[in-house]
Amino acid sequence: MSEPRTLLVIAGEFPPLKTIGRIRTVKFVDQLRQHGWRSIVITLKPSGTEPNYDPSLMAEIVDGVDVIRVPIRNREEEIANAVKRLLGRKPAAPAVSAGTASGAAVAVAAPVATAASGGLMDHAHALTRWVLRSFVDVPDDFRLWADEALKVARKLCAERHIDAVYTTLPPFSSMFVGHALRRETGLPWIADYRDLWYGDVLREWVPDWRKKIELRMERRLLREADVIVTVSEPKTAYMQRLHPELKARWETLTNGYDTELYGERKRTRPFTGETIEFVYTGRLFKNRRGYAFAEALGRLHRSDPALAARARVRIFGGVEPSIRKRYDQILAEYGIAHLYDFAGDVPYAEAMNAQVNCDYLLLIVDTGETSDGVIPGKLFEYVSVRRPIFALCDPGATQQIIERARLGRAVPAESAEACEAMLRDWLARPVPEQVDSDDAYLAQFDRKAITARLARLLDEVVDGRKGAPAR
Repeated sequence: MSEPRTLLVIAGEFPPLKTIGRIRTVKFVDQLRQHGWRSIVITLKPSGTEPNYDPSLMAEIVDGVDVIRVPIRNREEEIANAVKRLLGRKPAAPAVSAGTASGAAVAVAAPVATAASGGLMDHAHALTRWVLRSFVDVPDDFRLWADEALKVARKLCAERHIDAVYTTLPPFSSMFVGHALRRETGLPWIADYRDLWYGDVLREWVPDWRKKIELRMERRLLREADVIVTVSEPKTAYMQRLHPELKARWETLTNGYDTELYGERKRTRPFTGETIEFVYTGRLFKNRRGYAFAEALGRLHRSDPALAARARVRIFGGVEPSIRKRYDQILAEYGIAHLYDFAGDVPYAEAMNAQVNCDYLLLIVDTGETSDGVIPGKLFEYVSVRRPIFALCDPGATQQIIERARLGRAVPAESAEACEAMLRDWLARPVPEQVDSDDAYLAQFDRKAITARLARLLDEVVDGRKGAPAR
């Protein structure tokens, strides 16, 4: 039997962080072993105090996988403490790291927006934050982390036999690692776009002038990529239109579901029909809000309070303060606060149990210009549960999968009217004890099948690059 090949993985999201993005990478790393590929993973070193930190998820990393954790530096904090020392003030205690690649980038706000007390230091700190996030930490807050990760990666390439480099983004700064390694070593580089960089619905906050800079930056980096992977056909088509000059190979590898993900978890909550529970597990932020469902339930409460009273909505995950404030306004306006439960961040196992025991899974998908190509990893996590899905999403790939596979139904993400009509229907009918899914159609999204495609792709790229000089 031939020696396994080695894949160097650069992944900002990896256990013990309970981001949905970690699942794709940790499953690839595990299942690639069956195809002759072992992995070395360079990832974030969490502080252990992040809201999305869950030490139990370390069990997801299989034995034998080398994981090298690189801490993330807080440039804002370093500058602020240096100034305080110059002024003879006590430096602040270390801030909690963002800990999540996809949620680290924040909107470029006015310098005074975050000044809490209005003091000189507050204004100076806010100005520093604005300058760094506008002009220095581009495309995201992980530039310093990427620099340190590159140092580690260079050392590994010099000391170990590496066959290929795989970067998964966000964080988008990991692109700099893949680009540098491709130029310096000639190793094949696969850039995996879980989210779009330019044009992503969650990055609409980026001002136009900076979008132009980032587009040129992305195009320059991708000139070195051997393969560009996205998670949906619309995203692949969008990227091809955006970068027609690239010579890279284009591939679509969707996220997938795992039949064994939930293990031996069994439903313990009986199907009584007295209370119908809708469960959403995940964060609410930026373009992922779900207001339409709350408004629909409120309208139903006014027209048919007895029917609305059957519903309970449980949200497991962090909610941005501005979004929670809007929810509180909606719930107060319609008098339905008692029908909502915001559980906050909970251990991953608790969220999984909530999914298994609910009546309907609530899926809230990002809205925006490129939302037609969004297929959230959460969808495939839900597929593994096999409970009916009530989806708020714009027409596109996610809606097509849900309805083609008979997993549930979808309504436009921000249409309270459409949501109310479907909610009225679902509350009035018996809750199905299992989803009548089209398993033959879903087979293409089995994680093991997708990993097998990735393994073939890696083999083809490596075999095709043997003896080729670095570009």
